[in-house]
Amino acid sequence: MYALVDCNNFFVSCERLFNPSLNDRPVVVFSGNDGCVIARSNEAKALGIGMGQPAFELRELFEREKVALFSSNHILYGDISRRVMSVLSQFSPEVEVYSIDEAFLVLDGITMPYGAEVYARTIAETVMRCVGIPVSVGIAPTKTLAKIASHRAKKIARYGGVCHLATPDQQAIALMECPIGDVWGIGRRLAPKLLEQGVSTAWDFSRLPRERVRRLYTVEGERTWRELNGEVCYSVDELPASRLSVTVSRTFGQAVTTFDDVYEAVANFTSTAAQRLRRQGSAAGAVMVFVKGRGCSPGCYMGALQCTLPVASDSTIELLQYARKALVGVYRRGEAYKKAGVILQHIVPREHVQLSLFDTVDREKHHRLMQVMDSVNKQVGSKVLRLGAESGRQVWQAQRSHLSPCYTTSFSDILVVKAHEK
Repeated sequence: MYALVDCNNFFVSCERLFNPSLNDRPVVVFSGNDGCVIARSNEAKALGIGMGQPAFELRELFEREKVALFSSNHILYGDISRRVMSVLSQFSPEVEVYSIDEAFLVLDGITMPYGAEVYARTIAETVMRCVGIPVSVGIAPTKTLAKIASHRAKKIARYGGVCHLATPDQQAIALMECPIGDVWGIGRRLAPKLLEQGVSTAWDFSRLPRERVRRLYTVEGERTWRELNGEVCYSVDELPASRLSVTVSRTFGQAVTTFDDVYEAVANFTSTAAQRLRRQGSAAGAVMVFVKGRGCSPGCYMGALQCTLPVASDSTIELLQYARKALVGVYRRGEAYKKAGVILQHIVPREHVQLSLFDTVDREKHHRLMQVMDSVNKQVGSKVLRLGAESGRQVWQAQRSHLSPCYTTSFSDILVVKAHEK
C-alpha cells in the first residue's frame, strides 16, 4: 500500500506561511524574470489565470483584482520542502521524495489501529501543525493508483483532502473519471495517440488486452497498464522511465555577451544538476550545453553540443570540465545570449557505473569531496561551498522584482516580533 502526499499549491502556501494577510486573496508566483505564472492560489484560478500564462497579458487583471505577486523563491521553497519531508519520515520508514512538493510513503507493515484513512488524516494534520503547509493524501495499492487518488483528494471536496482507493469498485470509479492524459506515465506524448483509438479514460486503457498494450505501447506502457490493474511495478525509488535526464536552464535577466559570463551561468547550472544527481544516487554519462541568442526571430542563434564522459560521474568538478568543452563548441563571439542550460544525460545508478582500465580520475576522492560540499551546503546554506567558476559578476541572474524574504535560511530575513506593553 502506497500513500502519495502532495502539498497543495505549494509555492503559494509557502508565501502565505509567513504572510497570513494573503489568505483568501488571489496569489500568483512567477517563473524566472517574472515572465510567466507557475503557481496560483485557488482564488487566482477562479479569476481565469492560467498556468504558464505570460505576466504581461495579465497586468490589468492583477491591478483590478489586487492580486498578490511573487517571484519564485526556490531557496525558501526548498527549505520548507525539507521540513515537510522530515515530518513525513515519522510516518513511514520508506519515504521516496518524488518532487519538491510530493512524496510516496510505503505503508506496508505499519500498524494503523484506526485504518489507513485515519492514518492519512493524521499525516495531513501533523504536517499542517508542524510546518503549516496543507497537503492532500492519496492511498492505493500501486504508485500509479496513488497518483490518481491524490489528484481526487485535492480536486473533489467531499474527500476532505484524503482519498483511499481501497476496493476494486472504488478503483474502477476513479479510473472511469480520470482522463487518459492525467495518468502517470502516459502524459502528453501518448495521450493523443490513445484518444485517436477511442481510449479517453484510465478505465478504457486498463480494459485493453495486455498483449495489445505491450505491442503498441512498449514495456513501459504495459507497466502502467499493470499498475492501473493493481499490480505493483514501480517499487520504492523506482520511477517511470521518462526520467532519463536532469536539466537546469535559465532565461537571463539581461543579455550576456562575454564567454566568461555565459560560462559562469553554465557552471552554476552544472553544479545544481550534479547535486540533484547525487541526491538520487545517480551518475551521468554525457553533458549537453545549449545556448540561445536574444530575440524570437527564425534567425536567432541557437546552439547545442553534447560531450560524452569516458566514465559516468556525479562529480561537479568532472562534469563541469565537459560542460566547458561543450560551451566552447557552441559559443559564438559577438552574440548576445538570453538563455543557456545544461542537460545531464545517460543517467545510471551510481553503483552500476562501468569503470575503465584507462581511467585516471581518483573517483573515491571526488566522491568524498562532493559529500563534504553537499553536507556543508545542507547545514549552513546553499552555495556556501562552491567551485570558483560559479562565482563572479552574476550578470546572468534573473530579474525578480517581487522576491519575498528567505525567512528560514537567512538571519537578516528572520521575522522580528515586537511586543508592546499596554
